[in-house]
Amino acid sequence: MTVCGAKTRSGTACKQPAGWGTEHVGEGRCKLHGGNAGRPIVHGRYSFKHAASLQGKVQEYLADPEPGNLLHELALMRALLQDFLDKMTDGAVDARSRGYAFEMAESISRTVERIAKIQNQTALTSAEVAYITARLSDLIVKYIDDPAKRAAFIEELTGVVGTRAEYPAARYELASGVD
Repeated sequence: MTVCGAKTRSGTACKQPAGWGTEHVGEGRCKLHGGNAGRPIVHGRYSFKHAASLQGKVQEYLADPEPGNLLHELALMRALLQDFLDKMTDGAVDARSRGYAFEMAESISRTVERIAKIQNQTALTSAEVAYITARLSDLIVKYIDDPAKRAAFIEELTGVVGTRAEYPAARYELASGVD
């Protein structure tokens, strides 16, 4: 029976069978001493299968219509925290477990803050909505001649937007010169 024969850290020859742990049992070096060198990796982080799986996930995330939406991550984090807390059934909880729970809660809090920040970046402020409503009302006065239609439209617009128009309907009557 042939052995691997590679030099070990202690300086002696490896006594594993030749090709031990490889696809070529009985010849060459064992898996501990480079017996699989140059062969494709069939499992683990660097395998072709894993790389193809990651590529599919990358393509899926690139096709996401809302890449900034962190609600799924938040839900996952909350579920993991709840699962962790559910497993701590006894009253005596060690400091390490408490530390993990607090870290998870802090991570959830940071994610909530990120979501709020993202939403606030794209949301209109109440001042911006009031300005748009007033500006739309001015344009309506300019382009709609009938005061009754104009007042009805402005009231409906105010109801839809959810804010009161900055100027009352009477001002529009005066601004247009129509009584």
